Amino acid sequence: MTDAIEHAQFVLLGESHFSRETPKLAAAVCRAMHPDSYAVEAGPYAAAYVNGLLTSPDRKAQMEKRERAHPANMAFLDNEQENDLAASCSSFSRNKSFALWGLDQEFLGAASVLLMQMDAQHNGPTAAAAIRLAAEKDRQAEASARSSGDATRLFLVSATDDDVSALEAPLAVDGTPESRAIMREFGESRRIYRLNMARSPDSNAVRASLLKQHFLDHYRALQQTTATPRILLKFGDNHMWKGFNDLHQLDLGDFVAELASVEHTTSLHIQVIAARGTLAGFGGYARPMKNEPFVLSDVPEYSWLRPVIDMLPADQGTGPKGVVVDLRKLRFRKIEMSIEWEHLVYGYDLLVMLPEFTSANLYQ
Repeated sequence: MTDAIEHAQFVLLGESHFSRETPKLAAAVCRAMHPDSYAVEAGPYAAAYVNGLLTSPDRKAQMEKRERAHPANMAFLDNEQENDLAASCSSFSRNKSFALWGLDQEFLGAASVLLMQMDAQHNGPTAAAAIRLAAEKDRQAEASARSSGDATRLFLVSATDDDVSALEAPLAVDGTPESRAIMREFGESRRIYRLNMARSPDSNAVRASLLKQHFLDHYRALQQTTATPRILLKFGDNHMWKGFNDLHQLDLGDFVAELASVEHTTSLHIQVIAARGTLAGFGGYARPMKNEPFVLSDVPEYSWLRPVIDMLPADQGTGPKGVVVDLRKLRFRKIEMSIEWEHLVYGYDLLVMLPEFTSANLYQ
């Protein structure tokens, strides 16, 4: 696995979210890889904020302060293990300009911090007034979401088309370029969430397109200073597939694989999963996370993974604590396999099966 990482320009980790173990594995990947940048499933403005704290001695205190004031303002980076991982990757990088890239939409509770960033710009009077009006609507929406725990009441999701127009039009008059850029991220994030709430498959397509565009913007900029930049990406496993994923999308993982192909370099796709344990799940706005136990062999749709589960050492006290399957060696061998195995074998390069996941924890 280390040899494969050392020879790849792009390493993509597909995960189940909110475990403590995957960030530990990813830190080991960073140590072997020395990435120039680390791309995550968070919004660009959220990641930029965390990027500014990576070497700060009071990173934990600053994150706790932000989370108390603005719950759910960022995805995943608001838990300690993921935040520590970003700092660890920064320390292992040999690039003095190492950066954390947020490629996703901004998270459900991000409206307040986005509007604050807009308001901090030197906007003209028309735009400034519209931003402050939107901020008041956001405060009312946040109070409703906080009392109910219902994140769909937050302004980023609940803002009407008229609310958006009342902000976009004045920004076009005398807003700064940065304020307009923030508004574009606000609008695209809102679009994705509202499509998702309407159960439209277009939500996944729009989101995949956004991930790819954000990646390409960062990557092309980095290429100006680093000839062959090495990038680590860690996202939910559906995003890291080569080919169509389980949501029937050609997602970010496929895009990076194709990019590596045309640039005559290599991408390495690693899926990380566990046989049992607990994973944290969203418990509602400004509410504690919910711990959700699972036993993989008891989930019917994962029964095909039983051969790998059975390979785990019976005694977890000594020796190796997981299994790595080199899926590349199973390709083009005329091996009869289920459609699930075939999808995995050609969609990922390595499968890491850990014995157990334990739940990550949010900054409080």
